[in-house]
Amino acid sequence: MAALATALLGATSTAAHADYYSSGCRTTSSDPGGLDCWVMFWDEGIALGGGEFQSYGEKLFAYDSWADGRGVYVEAVWWQGGLRWQKSIKLTSGANTSRTLDLGDINEGIGVSFTSCQTDEGSLLNCRTQKAVA
Repeated sequence: MAALATALLGATSTAAHADYYSSGCRTTSSDPGGLDCWVMFWDEGIALGGGEFQSYGEKLFAYDSWADGRGVYVEAVWWQGGLRWQKSIKLTSGANTSRTLDLGDINEGIGVSFTSCQTDEGSLLNCRTQKAVA
């Protein structure tokens, strides 16, 4: 029984951790002082999808590039004028879909918490958060 449980747990564990990600933040000449951030999810060298915060024009991007049964969720959270702002995109329609969301006018230099996750039947998985700057 213990061997069966170990075998099943091992198989489940391997499947649950097959995905990996790459992420980072970078400055851009189009918005001096801004910091763009991105997260991309991968499996065996295949780009599954991800998201990006773009400081120039304050935009949020989500893209799902592979029919793997998972979707993509991206979110931006920031404080401005004493208020907490939060905007997000959730893609669940399958491969080769993307969406852009204009976040409005975020003041220059405001820190933005950017999060990108995979989704699976409504649950958020493998979330990664970056600290961007508008």
